[in-house]
Amino acid sequence: MKISTPVQIRFSDVDLGQHVHNAAYLHYFELGRMEFLRSLVEKDHDWRKLGLILARNEVDYRLPIHLADRISVETRCTKLGTKSFDLGYAVVSAGLDGSRRLHAEGHSVMVCFDYTSQRSIPVPEAWRTALARYLENDGTR
Repeated sequence: MKISTPVQIRFSDVDLGQHVHNAAYLHYFELGRMEFLRSLVEKDHDWRKLGLILARNEVDYRLPIHLADRISVETRCTKLGTKSFDLGYAVVSAGLDGSRRLHAEGHSVMVCFDYTSQRSIPVPEAWRTALARYLENDGTR
């Protein structure tokens, strides 16, 4: 199961090569990650006490993105550990013929963190339950 988030390409995302600069892809992943977390974490959660640390980001570039492209980022949970979970990303657009075009794939590791005690903690039970449901419903595994 994945969350799909539309992405507005900003003029400032485009470099002199007239395609989206490589660093913008991490911003797109962040947009997808935040939408994914909204589906996971209660609305009034205090991120200053119990939160996440982005421990790793990876990007594999497949096709350039141009200013006129209409893209979205698909985000899904790919692994659930004791204190962390992994998210996978796909930046996609629809071709003129309706086909799905993959522009980039990515992966990040999110570590659960208690900002009060300044240490990593086990994935909170409510999050673990929701993440496990995402993994169970993921037909790509």
